[in-house]
Amino acid sequence: MSARPDAGWPIRPLLVVDSLDVGGAERHVADLAMALGHEGHGPEVACSVAGPLSAKLDGAGVPVRPLVGRLVKRRASAAYAHRLRALVRGCRFDLVHAHVYASTVAAAVATLGTGIPLVVTEHTEATWQGPGARLLNGWVCRRARRVIAVSSAIRRRAIERDRVLPERVTVVPNAVAPAAAPDHSPPDLPDGLRGRPLVGVVARHQPEKGVQTFLKAAARVALRFPEARFPIVGDGPLRGELELFAERVGLSGRAFFLGFRSDASSIMRSLDVLVVPSRTEGSPLVTLEAMAAGVPVLASTVGGIPDQIRHESEGLLVPPGDPVALSEALFRLLEDPVFARALGEAGSLRAATEFGYATMLRRIEAVYRVVLGRLPAQESEVPEEPEPLVAE
Repeated sequence: MSARPDAGWPIRPLLVVDSLDVGGAERHVADLAMALGHEGHGPEVACSVAGPLSAKLDGAGVPVRPLVGRLVKRRASAAYAHRLRALVRGCRFDLVHAHVYASTVAAAVATLGTGIPLVVTEHTEATWQGPGARLLNGWVCRRARRVIAVSSAIRRRAIERDRVLPERVTVVPNAVAPAAAPDHSPPDLPDGLRGRPLVGVVARHQPEKGVQTFLKAAARVALRFPEARFPIVGDGPLRGELELFAERVGLSGRAFFLGFRSDASSIMRSLDVLVVPSRTEGSPLVTLEAMAAGVPVLASTVGGIPDQIRHESEGLLVPPGDPVALSEALFRLLEDPVFARALGEAGSLRAATEFGYATMLRRIEAVYRVVLGRLPAQESEVPEEPEPLVAE
């Protein structure tokens, strides 16, 4: 990508996210900020607390502004909104683009009466929200000049549940930012993971990620494929509980909890199957990463995953929370490696043609130009032309 100061450019957006910890939405924001800067815009990132992704942004010359000093997540915070409002009023941003519930609420309050347009990206189906949070989320989305939904399922939720006018909700699927210098070196794995097949998960250890469902399915697979190994990359509040559960279902010496790994992408490329057993999702980046790498994907039919993967075309889809269906699908992939490879190859093609990062970036830029009055609303949808998922 290269800077291109077209008419009406550059734009100075403030991107707001709960933290710069390593997660799907956080990675999306960090990558988006760096890409916008590379395109000649002037992005900054505000958050309640910094995190591992801060260094990446600092290295790219994108200012990071931690505002609270402690994580604000899944709640409304007056302190967060107050400090964000001071930042917005003290700097000359063209717009505020908020991501994730706590930050969208803070940004909606912070921009009241300022005349600065608000754009909100809805990353998840938000099944955790109770009545109060749903009411507040609806107010935020209706306040926004434009809501970006990362999947068609989330667009439906915004319209039906949050009562946002359909013409103000734009679907922009997530995409994986191409690495400037892809690392294809093999990952450093424990000796116990030298065997085959490798069937793994890359996910936060939280209830909605369905890791326990994966372990139940893995226990059934291990009976038919005793040589199979199950690497689990990620960390989170359920890690200890999941490790104990793996032992109880007979996966000692077969399931390997690797924790947070900076080389997670390399580990994923070494898998024979990536499993995404989530109970709820937005438009997960890990699915697109696996597809781009040609790794066969087995995933739940939740959120935006069916937008990414078509059953029996680029991967296999099963109902969420169903370990029997998950294990039966794994049997099918492991018993027919030719079929599995064909799915991986089809996924790689779809990732390159339907989920190119340059296309996603142009769509977000078009939304910015619409809310700033620099592009007619009817021209905000970018044609779905193929985009290669490679660094330029």
